[in-house]
Amino acid sequence: MANKTVKYKTKIIGGQSVFHIGICDDEKGTCAQLEEWCCDFGEKNGFDIEIYVWYTGESLCDDISNYKIQLDMLFLDIELVSTDGIKVGKFIRDELENLEIAIVYISSKSSYAMNLFRVQPIDFLIKPIEKEKLMEVIICGIKLHERKNQVFEYCVRGYNYKVPYKDIVYFYSQDKKINIVLKNKEMQFNGKLKNIANVVPHNFILIHQSYLINLDFITECSYELVKMNNGALLKISQPYRKIVREKITQNVWGR
Repeated sequence: MANKTVKYKTKIIGGQSVFHIGICDDEKGTCAQLEEWCCDFGEKNGFDIEIYVWYTGESLCDDISNYKIQLDMLFLDIELVSTDGIKVGKFIRDELENLEIAIVYISSKSSYAMNLFRVQPIDFLIKPIEKEKLMEVIICGIKLHERKNQVFEYCVRGYNYKVPYKDIVYFYSQDKKINIVLKNKEMQFNGKLKNIANVVPHNFILIHQSYLINLDFITECSYELVKMNNGALLKISQPYRKIVREKITQNVWGR
């Protein structure tokens, strides 16, 4: 890997979790400036930050696909010499099926808006980059990261457990018990589904007094049923059908 990629790694001691930032630009001066400002942000705000730098799109794609480097945010130059930033972004989204990395495009031009739509970047920075604007983008990326990594907490026989919301397919109630359904297993605890519905993220919705589903895991739907990606067919009860149809349209098919 070292022969293919010129890469630096910087860790700032501060917060409790590590935020991983990637920088890919063929201008070494831009990379150095962004790295310095990201380090400044970590030091001033108490975040642990690891920074990786690439000078070519090929080396970036090679590392994140073959060496499984995990990034939370990526500053990606559009006008790379060989493989341009748009192709790299599509590789991340389409080939790796990674929708988690918050991509921030950087460029000396502002004429790429429509080409970037498919990649779903969270922002677009024009060179020369302003430090204040960069700080705002990092804050936005960290907020998105924290939201994606929120966890549901519950207690069983005196033991506390945490489950990431992004892994939960749906909740269902049965005999005064709440079941959490993940892709490959279920957990159970005492509770009320309506109480859980008041604290879950916005992508969860009640479709029945007994079912609270994660909209991100729907694969098919009709007026009366939804099919989840684990194969489960769940009934939408009459009082919920209108709002469920609206939410599914907005959050799944519209997206």
